[in-house]
Amino acid sequence: MLRIFPGVCHPPEGARRLLIPCVVSGFAAAVCGLLGCSTHSLNLAEQSARPKENTTSLVSSTSLSSAPAASVATAANAPSDSAPLNVSRLQKPDGDSPKPAAGRSTLDLATYQTPPPSRGEVAARVRATVNGTPILDEEVREAIYPYLMATQNLPEPERSQRRKDVFEKELKQLIEREIILQDMFAKLKDKKPVLDKLKEAASKEFDKKLNETRKTVKFKTDEEVKAFFRMQGLTLEGVRRQVERNFMAMEYMRNRIFPSIQRIGPEQIREYYDGHPEEFQVADGVTWQDIFLDASRYSNREAARQFAAQLIARARAGEDFRQLVTQYDQGNSSYLNGEGYGHHRGEIKPPEAEPILFQMREGDMKLVELTNGFHVVRLVKREHAGLKPFDEKTQTAISNKLQGQAWEREYQRILRELKRKASIEISANPQ
Repeated sequence: MLRIFPGVCHPPEGARRLLIPCVVSGFAAAVCGLLGCSTHSLNLAEQSARPKENTTSLVSSTSLSSAPAASVATAANAPSDSAPLNVSRLQKPDGDSPKPAAGRSTLDLATYQTPPPSRGEVAARVRATVNGTPILDEEVREAIYPYLMATQNLPEPERSQRRKDVFEKELKQLIEREIILQDMFAKLKDKKPVLDKLKEAASKEFDKKLNETRKTVKFKTDEEVKAFFRMQGLTLEGVRRQVERNFMAMEYMRNRIFPSIQRIGPEQIREYYDGHPEEFQVADGVTWQDIFLDASRYSNREAARQFAAQLIARARAGEDFRQLVTQYDQGNSSYLNGEGYGHHRGEIKPPEAEPILFQMREGDMKLVELTNGFHVVRLVKREHAGLKPFDEKTQTAISNKLQGQAWEREYQRILRELKRKASIEISANPQ
């Protein structure tokens, strides 16, 4: 029975890569919000000299993998681990694999300066097929249009290179998603109630995200929604298809991978903790709260001291220290949610508070006297140098990490297996 994981957008925490923020317009950012867990993670404004990452986020525009972001043309010719793709050029004999045309890569032939795809000015052209199912050139451009617009002000040749990178990454992800979905439909073809339930959940997911976008951008009418998508070179129907297919692919893979994640238990968590002590070292530190009283604002220095003593008494009597910070702090703590500045030796300001804080017990309050006033400090937490305790928080962090690693291993294994069986054709000349 296929499980739907309500309210869960991403793979386990540990499986995620740092997402590079998408530098797009305000409208395009809202599109990213609508697409949610299936949004591009490309920084189109980074320096072109920056080395390419070996991996991408598990959360991508149309694929949920963390496979290397190699070029599609390269991926077509080179084996991916033990799963070589069966790739040949369209319109050519079966044995002819795709090659760059006259010194240009396959993806160089993509037209990046086309009008928004929603205008319907260009006939459908096939960019690739997966087991005979076409992926249209326009479908790729529709998915990346906001990101292409984000490159408008980049100088050449950086702009063309960025657009090519986005295009080829999107095509690769569309191919991977199509492979996953075809496997899903094949396995569920005799389980119509399960498939119907999955499609219904995918539709609800889109409706939920659309409603969130309506509230964020404050749309009043359906026509405003459609106009919003037209501005991004998108159609509402196209975005719905992207979100729903992303959702179904993710839920299908989640169900296939979930048993592997379930096998991670207390024994594996303890083994990891014992085997990686360097990851659980804690520096000597304190978390503390602070109220500063400026002596110059009182009738005399003694009046300031007495008021500081009153604040300590009030806090000990049960008043919320943070509220006292908000009401009476004349320094910077009120801008830091009441927290004192610094956690480790050599970082704490004022320096006069450091030796006092490291001698206090959690919950204690002390008065620190300076030439210009008084600090009322309260110790919230004391961490002693050494190994983190094997407590619930540490175990949860280890569990998340191991689940993430298991997710990625199993995802890549399944994807390699599906690619090995698939027939993938990429066209250098979309027709």
